[in-house]
Amino acid sequence: MISVLASRSAWGVLTLSAGVLLLTQASSAQEIDSFSGLKISEGWLQVQATCTECHSAQLISQNSGSREVWKSRLRWMQDTQGLGQLTINLEDTILDYLASNYGQKATSRRAGIPDQLMPGNPYENAQ
Repeated sequence: MISVLASRSAWGVLTLSAGVLLLTQASSAQEIDSFSGLKISEGWLQVQATCTECHSAQLISQNSGSREVWKSRLRWMQDTQGLGQLTINLEDTILDYLASNYGQKATSRRAGIPDQLMPGNPYENAQ
């Protein structure tokens, strides 16, 4: 009877440990809004409400940039696309969210195709 209790106790500890591990992993992962696809964090509702009036949220999630890059895109939209003036607080909230959640990547382009994989140039020797 003691060995059965000991194994049940060990199983309970193992199950509890696995549950805590899964809970910890789930809480550290960034939550994504199922409707917009935007990362859920401070400011995401303002971004969704303001930015998706003109374009899809996917345009946001597929891009990246520093705060200054996002600010220049915002200015471009205001200068050329009809985006109105935003309050300072709203603009700061949007820029903070974008820079924090869709910040500048180390590289945004794939590596070039190695020369040995490139096809020959059919016009190289043509006259």
